[in-house]
Amino acid sequence: MKVNNTIVISVGQAGNQIAASFWKTVCQEHGIDPLSGSTVSGAVPRGNWSSFFTKLGESGSGSYVPRAVMVDLEPSVIENVKANSGSLFNPANLISRNEGAGGNFAVGYMGAGREVLPEVMGRIDGEIDKCDNVGGIIIIHATGGGSGSGLGALLIETLKEKYPEYPVLSCAVLPSPQVSSVVTEPYNTVFVLNTLRRSADACLIFDNEALFELAHRKWNIDNPTVDDLNLLITEALAGITASMRFSGFLTVEISLRELLTNLVPQPSLHFLMCAFAPLTPPDRSKFEEMGIEEMIKSLFDNGSVFAACSPMEGRFLSTAVLYRGIMDDKPLADAALASMREKLPLTYWIPTAFKIGYVEQSGMSHRKSMVLLANNTEIARVLDRICHNFDKLWQRKAFANWYLNEGMSEEQIINLRASAQELIQSYQVAEESGAKARTQDAGLAGAVAKAAAAPVSAEEERSASASVSLRDLVDRR
Repeated sequence: MKVNNTIVISVGQAGNQIAASFWKTVCQEHGIDPLSGSTVSGAVPRGNWSSFFTKLGESGSGSYVPRAVMVDLEPSVIENVKANSGSLFNPANLISRNEGAGGNFAVGYMGAGREVLPEVMGRIDGEIDKCDNVGGIIIIHATGGGSGSGLGALLIETLKEKYPEYPVLSCAVLPSPQVSSVVTEPYNTVFVLNTLRRSADACLIFDNEALFELAHRKWNIDNPTVDDLNLLITEALAGITASMRFSGFLTVEISLRELLTNLVPQPSLHFLMCAFAPLTPPDRSKFEEMGIEEMIKSLFDNGSVFAACSPMEGRFLSTAVLYRGIMDDKPLADAALASMREKLPLTYWIPTAFKIGYVEQSGMSHRKSMVLLANNTEIARVLDRICHNFDKLWQRKAFANWYLNEGMSEEQIINLRASAQELIQSYQVAEESGAKARTQDAGLAGAVAKAAAAPVSAEEERSASASVSLRDLVDRR
C-alpha cells in the first residue's frame, strides 16, 4: 500500500512562523535533524517519513527534505526561516517579495499576489511531481493579514482549479483584538471566507481570541506572545497529522482525504475546530501527566477548544478523537470516550458522527496526548464575531478606500459580506435541524409505543401507511 504524500504550503507572516515551528517538531518526531535534514548514523527515519518528506540521495548519508513551499510578499519572515533552519528546506521553495501586502487583502489577491503566483505554482507543481501518491495539500495562513488572506485565497482557488482531485485543508488563524496588529483584519477575514467556503475542502479554525486565553489560563502566561500561540497550534497540527505520518499494530494510517470524509457531512459545512489535551505548561509537561479520563473530560471542555465559543452549547455534526502515545490504557480510553459520546449534543441525522483513531508514536512533549477535531455549529458564533467587527468598520466605510483603490468595488465587498452571512446561516440551520430531529424522534417513538399498545384494524393500518409520504419519513429523521 502506497504512503499518502502530503504537501504543506505556508503563506504570510503568521503562516510561515507556524510552519517553521511545525516542521521543527515533525523532524524531531521522525528522528530527522531540523537543521540538516540528516539522521543519526544514516538511520532510516521513524514512521512513514515519505508522507511529509522526500529523500535526497540513495545512500545512507542522504538527507530528508520537507514537502514544503513557503511564501510571503515581504522578506523578513522568509529570511528568518532561512537563517534558522540550516539546510533543511529547499531554498527554491522559500519565496518572498519586497513590497509586502500592507495588511490589504486586495493587494494579495489582485495585485502583488498575482505577480508571484506563477513562481509559487511552479514550485508546488515540482513538489507534486516528486510524489508517488498525493494524499492532500495543507495550507497554513492567517486571515487577518494581506498575504495570508489575499494570496492565501488566490492559491487555494488556483490549486482547486488545477488539481480538483486533491483535497485541500486550510489551517486558518482568525484575528483577535488582543493580539491585533492590523486594523483592517475584519475586512481581510470576511473577504477570504468566501474562498474558504467555496474552494477549500475543509477549513480548520485557530482563533487567536481563544488561543490567547488558553495560553493565559492553562500555561499561566500573563501576556502571551505570538510564539506562545504558535506553539499551541503546533501541538495540535502535530497531533492531527500523526495518523498520516506513523503506522503500527494499533495505528491505521489516515490520509487527509479519509479524515475530511469523516468530518464533512455536506460540502458547505466544512469549518472545523479543534482542542488538545493535556494543556500543561511546556516546562512541566514531562513532570505532570494527566490521567486518561481527566484528559478526555478536558478535551471536551468549552474552555479548551481553540475557538472562542462553547461547543457543548451547539451541535456536533461530526467528531474525530485522535489519541497518541502509550497504549497500556486503551480499554480505559475506549470506555471513557464511549461515556463522553453519550453526553455530547450530537446531530441526530448523522448516527456515525464519532470516530476514534490511535497512534502508538508519542509526541515530543507528552507521553500521552489527544486531539479533538469537531465540526460543530458553534463555529457560527466565531464567524459572527468577525462579521460584527466588519460591519462596524463598513458602516462608516472606514479604511474602505484601501480596497477600492486596489480595484475592488463596493458591490463586490457587499457580496462577499453576504457570502459570509450565508455560511453562518447554514450552520444555524444545521443546529436547529439537529435539535428538531431529537424532538421528532422522541415524538415518533412515543407514537409508536402508543400505537403498539392499542389494537389496529387492517383497514386503519392501510390508511395510516398511505397517509405517510417518503418526504414525511425523511423530515422526521
